[in-house]
Amino acid sequence: MPQFRATIARGRVRLVDWTPWLAASGPLNTLLQERGRAGVAIADLDVVREDGEATELIARFVAGDRPSARAALTRYARDAGYRRVWLPDDVVELPAWHPGRAETRCTGCRATLTDGEPAFWATVRSSGCFPTICPLCGSDLPQWRQIPPPEPDPGARTTRERGEGCT
Repeated sequence: MPQFRATIARGRVRLVDWTPWLAASGPLNTLLQERGRAGVAIADLDVVREDGEATELIARFVAGDRPSARAALTRYARDAGYRRVWLPDDVVELPAWHPGRAETRCTGCRATLTDGEPAFWATVRSSGCFPTICPLCGSDLPQWRQIPPPEPDPGARTTRERGEGCT
């Protein structure tokens, strides 16, 4: 059994733990294919772990396999610290991961959640996904995105340049 089912719509990835009651074939397959025609991608995800950390993500699309869905899934994997994504006909090597701050916005209460503490990243790396449920209202959360660090102000001077600092 896969570990997660991902739903990808409008560039956002949502994950739920995979369970046997999720549609995969039979009469419900027509509903899956309709979601794909509507622009929603659905993929089952397996996680490969080394030393207790999620390192590789294997995706099998059950609906809506398209370049934009693959790009969103790859971006999620990069932000969550995976090294490699296995797609149905491609393997994507991801750049070296550097943990920073990540955020998401709850679809229920609309709260913006941000974290980047070591304990947060330890949980993400061991589980293979970001938190999926809002701790405020219990609604589902889109998978988080890493926030790029701010660009340095080219006009700003460092402490050393101002003659300040340790002596």
